[in-house]
Amino acid sequence: MTSSFWDVLDVRDGAGLSELSSRGPTRDAKTEETVANILADVLRRGDAALLEVCQQFDCYSLTELRVTATEIDEATVAPEVDVALDHAIRRVTEFHVAQAREFGLGDGTTRTWGSEVGQQIRPLARVGVYVPGGAAAYPSSVLMNVLPAVVAGVGEIIVTTPSRPDGTLEPAVLVALRKTGVRTAFKVGGAAAIAALAFGTESVPRVDKIVGPGNRFVNEAKRQVWGRVGLDGYAGPSEVCVVIDESSDPVLAAADLLTQLEHAPDNAGFLISECSEAIAAVHTELHLRLELEPRREILDAAFGRNGRTILVRDREQALEAVNLLAAEHVTVAVRDADAFAEGVVNGGCILIGEFSAESAGDYLAGPSHTLPTAGAARWQSPVNVLDFIKIQSRIALDQAAMEALAADIRALAELEGFPAHARGATLRSAS
Repeated sequence: MTSSFWDVLDVRDGAGLSELSSRGPTRDAKTEETVANILADVLRRGDAALLEVCQQFDCYSLTELRVTATEIDEATVAPEVDVALDHAIRRVTEFHVAQAREFGLGDGTTRTWGSEVGQQIRPLARVGVYVPGGAAAYPSSVLMNVLPAVVAGVGEIIVTTPSRPDGTLEPAVLVALRKTGVRTAFKVGGAAAIAALAFGTESVPRVDKIVGPGNRFVNEAKRQVWGRVGLDGYAGPSEVCVVIDESSDPVLAAADLLTQLEHAPDNAGFLISECSEAIAAVHTELHLRLELEPRREILDAAFGRNGRTILVRDREQALEAVNLLAAEHVTVAVRDADAFAEGVVNGGCILIGEFSAESAGDYLAGPSHTLPTAGAARWQSPVNVLDFIKIQSRIALDQAAMEALAADIRALAELEGFPAHARGATLRSAS
């Protein structure tokens, strides 16, 4: 769905609601072709191809892909940033430890249940974490994707992130690597990074699963390597849905919209209310704030190109609209927010009440900020401990148990036309 946030979609008569469920990842032939060429080149030439891509898009003088131990160990940040990183690490870790405890997971060991039939539950051996970078720095993305893997007990974690134009990484990213225990990282971004993690090169180990958000080239690369490697899902341009009523503070509602839309011009914002006056108040506040925002050019593009303001009939229709949108972030800033939030079945992260700031979820609250976008919240979860766990089925039948099953196995195998299946059961049965 491509539209302007400032356009008010009136769905009070029910018409127009179907538009809200039409969202999905955008694709274009040029991006697909560019990514396919990069993937093929990395698969064929390995590190040489990676270096060429990095030199073309990130740092023309880059000669070494691997982040050195010295870079990681000697990086420093301002004291307040160091404190903030420690605080975030503590909260994000505590959240995922609590989740792991709920499932009886998290110490890196294999758990087995069942005797005759059951399962083995074990952490993945090696995962890759993609961290956006280059022009900006995202130490928070290191924390939000690495720490759930650490809690799950993943054997080895590989990070890839594009370098700055001078070939270095932002010190805060390096400090985040050190504090989370990551010792293997590479200065490569975009589709090339996904290719390296999926296929492996001379320097970059092949991983079992890739997690982490990225731009359209990263997401297209993930789509194209699906089947060669596990993936966390679609984490595209950021989006936010703010639900308000006549009791809501327009200043706080506007702040949450601005928080998510300042990331990039392709981000999307949605505002839902049954109150025209409340909508007008938020629009007014946004126009006032936009005059002062340092990232106004990005925000103007995001508000002008994507999202929509939605006028609904009542609270029940507001909830229907929220669930049809299935947005990445859903801010519930209405009376009795807890009750409304219980009805939100489609949303990556639900922020309940006016004091649950969008930025708290992005940095410090605890859950990972890598969330499903473009409607994927209908079936996809945020990155969490379970992303780094796999389950193996176990069958351990003795002769008596096998004999009890043999006749029915034989009947079904013969029905489906598989005589070898039937014979495999017959050979193990005295009957």
